[in-house]
Amino acid sequence: MLDTAALKTLTQQDFAMLGFGEVAYIRPVMVQGEEIFAVMGANGRQIGLAGDRDSADMAANGEDLVVVALN
Repeated sequence: MLDTAALKTLTQQDFAMLGFGEVAYIRPVMVQGEEIFAVMGANGRQIGLAGDRDSADMAANGEDLVVVALN
């Protein structure tokens, strides 16, 4: 069960590291006028690029990362 009291005491750096090495998200980025897809770590850092969404998903899964949706 999630301990909400513990979450309130997290520093910004601790919060950024939640899910680090476990989850990732995919977002489109423009590189030289072309849309490609970035694999982003839980801390917001780019960890890879792929030419299409499926390849980005496969790359993340290949690194044992769970791809999550952000809204």
